[in-house]
Order: sequence, then C-alpha cells, then structure tokens
Amino acid sequence: MGYVAYYRVSTEEQGESGLGLDSQKAIVCNYYPCVDFINEYVEVASGKTINDRPLLQQAINECIEGGHILVVAKVDRLSRKTEHALEIFNELDGWLASCDIPTTAGAKMDKFTLTIFMAIADRERELISIRTKAALAEKKKQGVKLGGKPFSNEVQAMGSVAQRKTAIAEYSKLNNYIKVMREDKRMSFRAIAQQLNADGHKTRTKKKFQATTVKRMYDRL
Repeated sequence: MGYVAYYRVSTEEQGESGLGLDSQKAIVCNYYPCVDFINEYVEVASGKTINDRPLLQQAINECIEGGHILVVAKVDRLSRKTEHALEIFNELDGWLASCDIPTTAGAKMDKFTLTIFMAIADRERELISIRTKAALAEKKKQGVKLGGKPFSNEVQAMGSVAQRKTAIAEYSKLNNYIKVMREDKRMSFRAIAQQLNADGHKTRTKKKFQATTVKRMYDRL
C-alpha cells in the first residue's frame, strides 16, 4: 500500500481556501514522506463539482486499482460539499487521508469524523455569508454608501505604495523561481510558464503566463 497525492488550485487565483500549490505540498510533505508517493496529481479547477475534474477521477482510480491511500492537504481540496466528500470516501472504501482531519497513518479514515468535519465547515461558510449580508444591510440602513472610496486620498496613496512593494517582492521571488527552473532544471520557457500557471501565479496584468512572458522576465535577470 502506498500514497497518491492530489492537489487542487482554483481557476481563480490560488484556490478558494487560500491554499496555493506550494502551501498544499508543504502541508502534505509535513505529514507524509512525499518522496515515497506513488503519484501526484495537480488539478486547476473550481471546487463546485467533482465530476468535471478528470485528474481527481484518475487519482481515485489509481488508488482503487493499486490499493493506495489518497492524500490531500485539506479536505475542501476534494470538495466543499459534504455529500461529494462522502461520495469520494465511499469510492475509496475509506482509504483517504486529509492533513486537517486526525487519522492514524496507514489506517482508514473514520466516516463519522469526516462527516462532522464537513458539516462544521459547511455551517461556518453559511454563518460567514449570513454575517456579511447582515453587516452590509445594517450599513446601508445607516446611510453608508457601499462601494465608494472608504479612505482618504493620502491613505489610498499609502495603500498603493504598499501594493507596489508587495508586487515587487512577489516578482523577485518569481524571478528566482524562473532562474532555478531554467538553469538548474533545464526547463523550457513553455514548461516554466505551465508550471507558474499550475502554481496559481499571475502576471502583473492578472493574466496567465506565456512562454514569451517568461523569456522576457528571464532576459531581464
């Protein structure tokens, strides 16, 4: 029996839960020896359905056929819906491991525990939505104009400076990442662009990376 890892990043930014690909891998590798994984699947898809995620289905099938355990960093990487998570649980006959749910290594996950964790997560999302709507309604009742500029020009300018500094720092990390992939791993510019997109990174114009974009960044190093 071995382990198969499944990572999912959202089509919007780096995942609806804030878990980017690097974060998910770090969490999983903290609990399981990643070097011993039978296989790893990285899927870029929304969390609304499980039937539209072919890599998830491949990961499940590989686990079933090989008698392996499917490992995720957080159970919402499988689904945010309790019924979907239980469907996957049943397909795997309990051979599922999520780093946010206590499970004995090498043992089946407890169905009751999974159901409780999913139910709590569902309820918390509902409460957040209710609280947000109630707060907005109260602000509107008080005459607060929603969607306007909440800060002075000076504060907005400070925020812009902070955003630019954050962007520069982020691009500095990306430059180092690109350099390592290009010079150490000998990856093509197209392969690097695909890796950056899979990791959830965006260009400064919030678009996906292309090979030409990566080449320009590398040439500037």
